[in-house]
Amino acid sequence: MRQIKSLVIGGDGFVGQPFCKFLEEQGEFVKSIDVKQGDDNDVRFKEIDFQSYDHVYVLAWDVGGSKYLYKRAAQFQQLDWNLALLSNLMPQLLKSGKPFLFVSSQLAEETDSVYGVTKRLGEVWTHLTGGINVRLWNVYGSLENTSERSHVICDFIWQALNNKKINMLTNGQELRQFIHINDVCTALKTAMEKNLVGSVYDITSFEWVSILSVAEIIANELNVKLEIGTINGSTPITPIRGRIPGWWPNVELTSGLKDLIKLALHESSK
Repeated sequence: MRQIKSLVIGGDGFVGQPFCKFLEEQGEFVKSIDVKQGDDNDVRFKEIDFQSYDHVYVLAWDVGGSKYLYKRAAQFQQLDWNLALLSNLMPQLLKSGKPFLFVSSQLAEETDSVYGVTKRLGEVWTHLTGGINVRLWNVYGSLENTSERSHVICDFIWQALNNKKINMLTNGQELRQFIHINDVCTALKTAMEKNLVGSVYDITSFEWVSILSVAEIIANELNVKLEIGTINGSTPITPIRGRIPGWWPNVELTSGLKDLIKLALHESSK
């Protein structure tokens, strides 16, 4: 059987790194292109030779957790970066004729944030170009250091480990659907293999949970104090557009959180 060759654009990111590793474990040849590798791999400007690849996955984006996505000072930067990426990459993909998958977000339904609007534009452009559209919901399962761009679950875990308590900014009543990175990887590959062109598919747990519930699981597992905030958070109620045929998430939230905590404990012990 001929080895599948996949190009992952944004392969050094929060989702990209574990996804590249997953594809390699599935026996594929994987090439990652990411701006983190240097200016020569900045896909806002790079000319890419797609001809030697069977599949192309587009994960590159100016992205982060809610602290970054909704920061007013970051809106123009996100707009410039994401529009430049689409303007350079999409015509090349159309010309290549290669099967490609665009990784969008549940927030593509938003009309009042640059992130949401540009992700929706990416979906429309992908549809017109004949690509596959999938929407990631709230991904967890990979470690990341606390920063302006980090996500809430890792922030809680590092708070618990470093400060022996978790300080929540909100009262935690806002709801999210979390999806483990392992399930994301299988979903992306399944969507590509089934060539799901023509619609938008959600990669999520399909289960709403409160941020407070997540914080409680982490606090109980690490035996630390939980301090609940007073601010009311918001719940982005996004309609489910579709589930990938033949795919269903396997990692239960509590189990996934415990595995991530073990990974963080191992990392902090080095």
